[in-house]
Amino acid sequence: MKNQKKFSRFAAVAAVAALTASGFGILPENAIQTKAASLTGLSAQDITSQMTIGWNLGNTLDVATTGMKSTTAPGKFVTKWGNPEPTQELFDTVKNAGFNTVRIPTTWYEHLEYDEASQMYVVNDAWMDYVKQTVDFAYQQDMFVILNVHHEDFINEKIFTDETYAVAAKKLGDIWTQVAETFADYDQHLIFEGMNEPRQTGNSSVPEWGNGTQDGGYTTQYINNLNGVFVKTVRNQGSAENQERLLMLPGYCASSDATAIRNIAIPENAGNVALSVHAYLPYYFTMANDEKASHEFPGKSGWGEDYEYSLTTFFNTLKQISAEKNTPVIIGEFSASDFDNTESRCNWAKSYLSKAKDAGIPCVLWDNNVVSKNDGESHGYVYRLTNTWYPQSAPVIEAMMSVYGITPTLPAYEEYVAPEFSWDNINIGDNWKELYKTEQGFELEAWKPAMLEQWKQYMNPDYDFVMVYETAGEPALVLQNDANATWNYIYASDTDTPFVAVFTYEDAVNAIADAGVSIEEEDNLYMSATAEPLTVYGIFAVPKTGAEQPTEPGVPVPEKGDLKIDGQVTVLDIIALHQYLHGSYQFDELTYHNADMNDDGIVNVYDLVLLKRQVLNSKN
Repeated sequence: MKNQKKFSRFAAVAAVAALTASGFGILPENAIQTKAASLTGLSAQDITSQMTIGWNLGNTLDVATTGMKSTTAPGKFVTKWGNPEPTQELFDTVKNAGFNTVRIPTTWYEHLEYDEASQMYVVNDAWMDYVKQTVDFAYQQDMFVILNVHHEDFINEKIFTDETYAVAAKKLGDIWTQVAETFADYDQHLIFEGMNEPRQTGNSSVPEWGNGTQDGGYTTQYINNLNGVFVKTVRNQGSAENQERLLMLPGYCASSDATAIRNIAIPENAGNVALSVHAYLPYYFTMANDEKASHEFPGKSGWGEDYEYSLTTFFNTLKQISAEKNTPVIIGEFSASDFDNTESRCNWAKSYLSKAKDAGIPCVLWDNNVVSKNDGESHGYVYRLTNTWYPQSAPVIEAMMSVYGITPTLPAYEEYVAPEFSWDNINIGDNWKELYKTEQGFELEAWKPAMLEQWKQYMNPDYDFVMVYETAGEPALVLQNDANATWNYIYASDTDTPFVAVFTYEDAVNAIADAGVSIEEEDNLYMSATAEPLTVYGIFAVPKTGAEQPTEPGVPVPEKGDLKIDGQVTVLDIIALHQYLHGSYQFDELTYHNADMNDDGIVNVYDLVLLKRQVLNSKN
């Protein structure tokens, strides 16, 4: 695995990403995968000619307008729109289906803090680590990876002005400065895309989804200038890899309109670049659901547009523009929504991709994991809870891969079954201070007061708090002061282990920061599943102390994963490793050895994931 060159103006907290790791089983069984060979020295055309077909991790790292703080655990962000956290198995599933490229749409603005000392917008360390981990899932398998900025509020302004441009250029430059540094030594498998669909969202003179030409060139120049900031920032980072990296440049709203694409200016000395285009075409087949829509292919829209002829014209035009600019084109998003028309979607897929292949244009499938909406946004292909393929999507994927002579491996759809609670799966341990417990469970239909006085003596930086629970929602604690009506939700830093949620003292401090009161002033503590029924089996205070070593002679050396040195590997050891990675737990030589699950000499987030897998497997 390549080393990350970390960029931060702040003191880094060791392995903060451990608090936001994905679920069980996201790494290979015995070790982290390593790349087979470095890819270097290729031209832009050489790179795109190898990309064949790609897949988008949609509606995940690109979630936006959440209202969360930049310090919120990344896992809370990526699941906000209903998708699970990305895992290694998900990317394995995509690769086995025949895709050799993935695009990771990523939103950054909610993860920025302005640093007065450096006068930069600095990306939160935990978010950068999370993005890097997600990129590595595909990059370590020699897949091409497109990383972008997506859904940015500072780019998609209501009306473009000189003032909005100054803000956008600053934030865009600061983000790409840090991204370019973080991935400085990643080879040509990694591709950067400067923006997603830059556009004006509230200008009556310049339609949001038009070609951006209605204001005498101001909008076109605005976006070209931002593309220039992006290119200059990445090239100026200094590494040899960033000098030859492929950079994708969109036009207005990444439109498939020929004028918008031709208006994309290639910055001087730009090096390897490609034009970025989104093409859900023909629109009245792929997305429209009005009276002019027709979801049969081959066919025609209610306006008389012949679908086959339209696609032929479009790809001929793209090929011509590519030749004019001597620059390859990448279709970063394409798909046909599911309107219960699987056979027509298969016909469309073969036609679309055959024409794209003939034109030398790689296409990246949009997948938002949405099904059965029948409204133009049902672009669900992989069922991410079990990493299987939706029944209505598998034939479409087979049709796509047939264009490239690929026989895909598509695991049949399998419904996710949530694990059932059992105390056999939750080893609490005798050294946890029990605060509240009902063995049979305690049903909380909305809110239920807990035992605040017992909590207060442990509400300090020396303890973490663990809730053992069952709920379909997200477990939370709520602090409230009688003098302040605000309900201050404390969300868990970690809920990766089934039925176990870990709340840190820092979680509580951050939750009430805006209320203007201290934890000691809080009068009421509640447990909540945010409107879902919640069963609480126990709440425990976990001391942040070092592991005690056995002193009796003849005690056998503990096995890998036994960090509490008690002869067993349980959820206690997971908590201990969390605390160590967060800087609140000390390991001696023996404990460090046991924590190094993959024997690479480093204890980090990857060992945490392997430990979680071991605990889960031991209980199944």
